[in-house]
This record gives sequence, C-alpha cells and structure tokens, in this order.
Amino acid sequence: MRPLTNFPKLFQIGNTLNVHIKKEDPMKLHQFLPFMLLFLSFLTLIQTTIAEQNETDKMEGKGFISLEFPWNIEAKVEVNLTPKLIKLASKSLSNAAEVSELVQMLSGIYVRTYNRKTVDEQELVSYFRWKLKQDIWETLFKIKDDNETLEINLLFNEDKVYGLFVILIPEMPEEVTFVNIVGKIAPERIEDLLLNLGNFGVMDIDIRRKLRMQAVSSRATGQRSLLAVKVDYPPTIDGVLDDLCWKIAPQADGFTHGYYEDPVEDDSVVKLVYTPKAIYIGWYLYDSQPDKIVARQTGRDQGMWGITEDWVSFEFDPFHTHRRTWFMANPFGITYVLIPGRYVDQPDVERMNRWNVASKIVENGWVVEMEIPWEILDYPETTEPILMGINFQRVHARPRITSSWSNTGYPGRPEDAGHWLHVLPPPKSIVPSEIDASNK
Repeated sequence: MRPLTNFPKLFQIGNTLNVHIKKEDPMKLHQFLPFMLLFLSFLTLIQTTIAEQNETDKMEGKGFISLEFPWNIEAKVEVNLTPKLIKLASKSLSNAAEVSELVQMLSGIYVRTYNRKTVDEQELVSYFRWKLKQDIWETLFKIKDDNETLEINLLFNEDKVYGLFVILIPEMPEEVTFVNIVGKIAPERIEDLLLNLGNFGVMDIDIRRKLRMQAVSSRATGQRSLLAVKVDYPPTIDGVLDDLCWKIAPQADGFTHGYYEDPVEDDSVVKLVYTPKAIYIGWYLYDSQPDKIVARQTGRDQGMWGITEDWVSFEFDPFHTHRRTWFMANPFGITYVLIPGRYVDQPDVERMNRWNVASKIVENGWVVEMEIPWEILDYPETTEPILMGINFQRVHARPRITSSWSNTGYPGRPEDAGHWLHVLPPPKSIVPSEIDASNK
C-alpha cells in the first residue's frame, strides 16, 4: 500500500529534524513549532489512513465463505458473480428501483449445486456448517418438511449483514445447493434479496410461500395457518421490532371484525417465531388516532379489561384440543393470563408472572413484544414437527371493535382458530423427582 511504503522515510525525516532542533539555540525553537505541529498532524493523518485502509481490506472479505472443498468434486452448477457481473446480470432490470438498490449492497454472489446421487450431501453440509461455526455465523432459521430443507445463516453486526449463506436441499430434483451472498446489506432487505435471486440469474427460493404461508380452508370464516419458524437467537423484549428475526418472520395480518367478518380499518400485524427456550410474538397494532389509545395501569388481580381498553391476546392450543390459554397485554405492558371456560373464565395464576412483555405507544399505533417460555407450557412430547392451535385477537377500545386473525365468529368457535404448522417443541425437562428416583 503506497502510504505504508513511504512511512519509514517519514520517520527518517523526523529523526533528522529532532537532531537538528537539539543543536539549535533554544531561543529559536519557537520558529520550528508550527512546522513540528504540521508534521505531527501529517503523521497522524497517515496513520489514520493506514488504519482505515487496513480495516477496509479486512471488511472486503467479511461474509465470504469459499465454496471450494478440500477434495475434488464436480459441481452441476457453478456461479461466481463479482460486482460487475452482478450489475450485468441485472442490467435488464436496471430501471427497477428496488433491484437497483439491492445491487448496490452486493459485492459477490457464489453458487454451487451438486447431484446428490454422486456426492455425500451430509458430508458437504457438515463441512459448510463447520466453516460457518468457525467464523461465528448465526443461523437465521431452519425449515425442514417433506419437500425440502432450507437453512439461512447470517454474518452481521448491529446494523449491517455482511454475508448470507443458504443451504437448500429439495426432495426433487435430487440436488443440494449452497449460496454465499456477500456485501453490506440492510437487515430489512434480506427477504427482498432472497426473493430477487432469480433476477441475478442465480436461483429462485420460494421463501415467500414458506415464511408467509397462510392457507385458507373451505370454512366461510377463513381459518388460517402460519408456518412455524425456529430461530437460533431471540429478539430483545423492548417493545421495538428491530431484531433480525422479525425482519423475516412469518406474518399474520388481515384481521377481521369479530361480529361481521369484514376487514377492520386499523389492521394488526403479528410476527411469530420460536427458539428452544421460548415462543416470541411481535405485534404492530395500527391506530389512525394514536392519541386516543386507551391504556390503564390495571393490576393483574383485577382481571379482564373488556371492550373499554385496548389489549391483545395470543391464544395458544398446543394439543390442538380447542382448549386455549390466552396471553394478554395492553399498551402499558400490563399482562394477564386467562383460561377460557364454557361457563366461566379463570385466571391462570400459576403462569401470571412467568412470562415477559414489553409494550410501547408509537406515532401510528402501538407495539407489543411477548416472550412465553416453553417451561411454563404444557405441550406434546414429540421428535417430529406437529400442528398446534393459535390465534391472535385484538380489542380496539375507541371504535369498540374486537378483531382476530383467524375469525372464530361470535360468541367464538375455538375449532375455527388458526393453525401453527410444523412446530418442533423442545424436549421436556426432567423433573427433580425423576432425577432423584434414577439415582437410587
């Protein structure tokens, strides 16, 4: 690097000056002070430039995972797109502002596809997972169903994603594909990037179908489903939906009126993910008149808020027996847990204080984040993904409207609640009595 080459000469000049100054009359030292200050400033600037260049060189390789293996195997498809080739591949779409903006964020796209009949796919997958772990990548999510396996990993800091690494194993055709995307990508554009991979001549990942799966049944009420997505890192429960997992989480919206089954004017958007530790729900409740949101510091011992206060409820039915538990919160973060009964509703005192909520009123509504630990839930013991019952309900106090995601009508049909598909809950903890008995 040019500044580095000249650096020793600068020190030689500095040494000469020091010797010369020492030999001069002390009364004349002030004559050299302006030059010395300028010289020292110049040295500082050079050192800063070197540090910045070193950091730039270091960052250019961040997010890159070499797709070359230690052993010689032939890829069925091989794609290596540098920034120039990325622009060339997307030239036909250069007028599309969205794609053009994505192109500016990318510095490389690399793809390898192998025939699973001629290679050991598990060996390849294990090799790449090992490399990702070495560089401290985070797994955004893994989805495995009867048709394919999809895994997306990220290398990121607080505000930039430097690399995405995709592993795709479809049932048909018998292939395994690895994709490494390098650049400086805004987290909120990850889904757009994945959806537009086909525009760069790379591949199409039908991530919209996977992450926003909301199948509608033949019921008039529109019973709905949401795909379960397991993430390796949880959101921070602070009432701000800026965590990476929310950027690409499955989304439930299109709430309808509880009585008339018509779309409501102020919609609600809910996102749902889970980890081995807990279930996480992020709510964005739109309100055209946020200054009229009704929220009281209601104590848990005072029970339900009714229609006179804004609140939301996550309804959970893990055994899919239509016996739900409601996890409720209002705009002040006041919480309540309810077990609806046929004749009377009962508060769930045992779980009342064992979950975490943060709420915040914003300029166009209010936001809620919920964390519900698996350890406070009863659920089936299983090693295979299962279906669970869920629903999201909102009470909007100002217009006195109750709305829900999967409409159950009035007075409410639990069997019409929504479905949470392909959930793999964590193994249940061993209770102390069982541990004691096993040691005898």
